[in-house]
Amino acid sequence: MTQLTINIEDKSILPHLKKILNAIEGVSIVKSSTKKKCGLEEALDDVKAGRVHHAKNVDEMFQHILGI
Repeated sequence: MTQLTINIEDKSILPHLKKILNAIEGVSIVKSSTKKKCGLEEALDDVKAGRVHHAKNVDEMFQHILGI
């Protein structure tokens, strides 16, 4: 069995596309799933978005965490 993944930006065409694909013999539609990001991927996204804080030392880090 060969599997093909299609990314669709315009959700309004999805019902029409499903109807066409269902009409083709031997083609089945599998429910789509979104891949959950692991902790490392989330951390890398935080770095890219600038959601990081650089502390000079441990005391400064705890002051930032505790809001002192």
